[in-house]
Order: sequence, then structure tokens, then C-alpha cells
Amino acid sequence: MAIPLSTRPPAGSKRLDAAAWIAAALEALAAEGMAGVRVERLAASLGVTKGSFYWHFKDREALVAALLERWAAGRIAAIAEQTRDHGTPADARKALLALLDIYARTPNRKGLAVELAIRGLAPGHATAKRAVAHVDAARLAKVGALFAQLGKTTAEADARALLFYAFLFGQSLMGGGKRLAAAKRAAAKIVAD
Repeated sequence: MAIPLSTRPPAGSKRLDAAAWIAAALEALAAEGMAGVRVERLAASLGVTKGSFYWHFKDREALVAALLERWAAGRIAAIAEQTRDHGTPADARKALLALLDIYARTPNRKGLAVELAIRGLAPGHATAKRAVAHVDAARLAKVGALFAQLGKTTAEADARALLFYAFLFGQSLMGGGKRLAAAKRAAAKIVAD
């Protein structure tokens, strides 16, 4: 009896669903940007033929649309979970400080790479542009509502929400260090105000 040299099933023997292709595309996007989201490369990484891809998607653009839909849904679900059930000002303040801690503690490099790749695609890609706008609107609305619970006017709550996200994304791009630790403390004071 021959011993197989690889534990990978022979090409074409796997049955993949669309979710597996989308997950592989997100991994490729995080690692290589949109250039890595190519049908041949994804098929090879999954150990299947391109035929499996075309069973689930009309073309690469359909995969990109599904990827964008999954990303947007995931980001919106995350912010909804992170900001739910905060009915008192003390709860709202606690939620904002928890968000600061989550995103400023240790940047999620993979998540940031995906976010940047999608944002980089958005100016010239209508579907990506809509996905980014939808995610931004949800994030700003949820965080703005927390600031409103702290007694801020709608205009001030909206402005603080925008500054809050500008800080979170900006600091994650800049890395760590003393300056950013000081900025995080300052941001926490602004939240507490």
C-alpha cells in the first residue's frame, strides 16, 4: 500500500461552499491586498480547481462583492455588539473606554490590512465605496449615540464620534510608543468629559 506524500486531498475532491471561497479571499486580501484576490491563486490555496469557484460565483467581481458584503456585515455586527445595552451615561462612558481599549491596546494587523485594502479600493469601485459608507455610517451612529448619552448635543456627539474613529484608525497605523500611550490617555479623558 502506497503512503500518500501529502494530506491534501487530490484537486477537485473537496466540496467547498461560497463561504470557504470568501474566507480564502479575505485571507488573501489581508496578506496581499486586492492583487492577491485572484481565482487561480485562491483555487490553488484551497486545493481545488477553478471549476469549484464558478459553481458559486459568476466571476471575480461577484466574489469581490460577496467579500465586501461579508466584511461590511461583520464590521456592523461588531460595532453593534460593542455598543449594545448602554442605557445610562456611566454605561455609555464604559462602552467608549472599552472601545478605546479594544482598538488601541494591540492593533489587529489582519483586520487593519483588510480595512485598508477595502478603503483603498473604494474610490474607484462603486460596491466597495457603498460598503465603506455603510460601515462608517453604522460606526459613527453607534458611537455618536454613546456620546449623546453623555449629554452631548447631536452636532457635538457626531463630531466626537468622528474624532474617536480618526484616533482609533490613526493610532493603529502609527504603531505604539510613548506618544501614542499619552494620546490614548488624552482620548480617555475626552471620553470621560
